[in-house]
Amino acid sequence: MYHPFSVTETLSIAWHILKKNFATIAVYTLIVFVVVGGFGFVIYNLLNDEVLTSIGVVLLLICISFFFLGFIKLIFQLIDKEFYDFGFGDVMPKLKMLLSYIVLLVIVSTIAVFMTNGIKYLGDGIVPSILGIGIFFIIQFFFLFYFPICACFIVDDQSGPFESVAQSFNLIKGNFVKYFLLFLLIEVMVLIGSLTRIGMIFVIPFVNILLVVAYRKLVYSHLDVDDDITETV
Repeated sequence: MYHPFSVTETLSIAWHILKKNFATIAVYTLIVFVVVGGFGFVIYNLLNDEVLTSIGVVLLLICISFFFLGFIKLIFQLIDKEFYDFGFGDVMPKLKMLLSYIVLLVIVSTIAVFMTNGIKYLGDGIVPSILGIGIFFIIQFFFLFYFPICACFIVDDQSGPFESVAQSFNLIKGNFVKYFLLFLLIEVMVLIGSLTRIGMIFVIPFVNILLVVAYRKLVYSHLDVDDDITETV
């Protein structure tokens, strides 16, 4: 039957997915930490040439984006595996997904840099300071609040960068308060998890599972169809 978006139900489903598929998620997370950590170590400790370091940083960004999209796709597959089996190749993001995500990331980051640098040209004073703080929070809010949903659209719907932003705004606006409450809970979890490295290793995957489940729940809340994700947990 039809189920409206619920924060408590989203938390419950995400926890169920983590418990039921802990081994799979743990292995993927371990691979990501080893590859990204090793890549980062080589870049910042073994590369002495500035050009090579710059190239390495770009490749690291692409690598992180690839694994992030892959994790989102993995969670979608775990949610839907009640209906069909999937293999390793099914969790690998397509080139279009990777390009769309990186283009969106670069555009938003570039806008953020231009806006931040533009404030500096206004000089010192209360107004530039207020504008700087406001821009900082707006940028952070978009990255943390809307960007994960954009990534879900890019993976699940193969949306383009601009299309994913429009879809995210339309998806969240009907449940803004509830999603904002979930956002606050996620921020608290990240804050607590950041106190220890082990905490972050656990919190980061769970937070991403939460966001994928929230996306799927929000999609169903806009449709008059059976809420399969709720019926199967």
